[in-house]
Amino acid sequence: MKVLKDSDLPLNEKTVCSIGSFDGFHIGHTHIIETIKKISREKGLKSLVITFNPHPKIFLNKLQPPCIITDLETKLDLLSRKGVDFVYVINFNENFLKKSPYDFLKFLSKDLGCSHIIVGEDWRFGYMKEGDITFAREKGKELGITVEVIKPILKDGIRISSTRIRNLLREGKVKEASKLLGREYCIKGNIVKGSGRGKDIGFPTINIIPSSNLCLRKGVYAGFVSFNGERFPAVINYGYRPTVDGKSLFIEAHVINGFSNGKINQVRVFFKEFLRPELKFEDIDQLRNQIKKDIEMAKKITEVKV
Repeated sequence: MKVLKDSDLPLNEKTVCSIGSFDGFHIGHTHIIETIKKISREKGLKSLVITFNPHPKIFLNKLQPPCIITDLETKLDLLSRKGVDFVYVINFNENFLKKSPYDFLKFLSKDLGCSHIIVGEDWRFGYMKEGDITFAREKGKELGITVEVIKPILKDGIRISSTRIRNLLREGKVKEASKLLGREYCIKGNIVKGSGRGKDIGFPTINIIPSSNLCLRKGVYAGFVSFNGERFPAVINYGYRPTVDGKSLFIEAHVINGFSNGKINQVRVFFKEFLRPELKFEDIDQLRNQIKKDIEMAKKITEVKV
């Protein structure tokens, strides 16, 4: 998969495209992506996903921005694993916001080679969201764009939406959220050096710095860490580490059975089940004893052989 830069445009390829935030990267989004790939194969074209950074709702609601399900790095990782040919990330800013619906369609056609666009039935675009499906189909004819609308995907008779998933993650209900995502909830990130406190008390951790506005509930989880093609059962803390300093937001993962510490730069952290809220302990001994209990619970959930 190639992440397109502005210097790569105009793209000298005809593409089958979809446009959206793809925040949840849930079952509905996966269905759209599989449809893009299928049609691109049938037409002998390339597949292209167009997304935004930041999320439009965050840019438009700066005082009370919504939390995010999937940060950009994780989203790009998931797209790459789906086998998409191209991804283009639109810088969602004031200039883009002022682009008229027609100019946006023209950009899709002339710069990104979109000849076939797959979107949801509620797609709106352009300045003040003046563009809709009817407008896209009408103007698309003169720009060589075919617009195809996909019906919403239902789960137990209810539409799968990022809003539902956000609410579940806020409550720490990662198992329920994963059913709607169609995958285990995960975050990909670059490993950073921690304070070393985990190692000092006997539980070394792999640390990544998450986005400051993840929807995920702060607390301790059972899950897995994945790197170098392997998955390792882990106890994961997402929060501010109140017993240590309470200032810095981290995802810390302690691999239960240890691992060979080679050259690791990036990891994927998979959240399987919420164990408990983040707590402040009176001293390190209390914290150490609680971590031991967390590990025993995580072993059962991740089916680690004792």
